Parts: sequence; C-alpha cells; structure tokens
Amino acid sequence: MANGAVEGMVGYARRNHMVPIPHFVSWDAFNADLEGQCCARLTRILRGHKETIGERLQRDLVAMRPLPAAPFDACDQAGGRVSSQSLVRYDTNDYSVPVAFGHQDVWIRGYVDEVVIGCRGEVIARHPRCYDREDMIFDPVHYLPLIERKINAFE
Repeated sequence: MANGAVEGMVGYARRNHMVPIPHFVSWDAFNADLEGQCCARLTRILRGHKETIGERLQRDLVAMRPLPAAPFDACDQAGGRVSSQSLVRYDTNDYSVPVAFGHQDVWIRGYVDEVVIGCRGEVIARHPRCYDREDMIFDPVHYLPLIERKINAFE
C-alpha cells in the first residue's frame, strides 16, 4: 500500500471512529467496539470494486506471510534508575517501586494504559499510565517495609 493510501486510511479511521472523541470504560471496550465496526465494514463493496472488503481481505491474506510466533509487545521501552525515594521517572512522571530496589537499574515498559517496571527478569511494579506532567504515581504498599520500622508510624 502506498504512503498516501496509508495516510488516507488513517484519516478515514479518525473521521469515522474517533470523531467525536469516543468514551469507553476501558481500552478493551474501545477495541471491542472498533473490531465490531471493522467486521461490519467487511460486507461493503467499495466503488470501483466487484468484491466485498472481506473477500478482498481473504485473497490478500493468502498472499501474506504468517504472523511471527511471538506477539509484538506494543510498548515504549526505556531504562531507568530507582531514586533514593524508591521512584522511577518515566515520561516526566515518577512511579514508585518497592523500597528493596532502591538505587538499582530497572527497565520500564510504557503501554497505552499502564507502566510496568522491572529489575533483571522480574516485574517489580505496575501502575496505571499517567499522561499528566510532573506527577507522582505511587503504591503505599511499596513503602510498607520503611513504615513498619518507623516507631509509632502505624498501630
């Protein structure tokens, strides 16, 4: 598909599926709605064609290579270092990790809806993705070992 055709399809998708801005309770609900709209479109015959979109898709799929064995992990990957406050900066925001990982190098995966932080091969924190700027997203449980050692912090 030529670049102009791809840009045209992006414009079509934006105009027909995202104007006005849709509101859903979750990304899964949004994706399910988009999938339903796409499946409904498979029965249409576009001007200048004799086959439905679905029939043309099936013919194209036969000519395509199979999908890779491992699914594509659609995320932004970055590295970081845990601060003395057990925070990791990602995309202008600070996300907490358990205090046991202070001052260690970590990997960060930024998905559309969440940020996953890991150290070596282990996931150590998951947070909802924040699109604000200079915000702090933390889980109080990450700081429990410190609070337990502080006298009179909690009953």
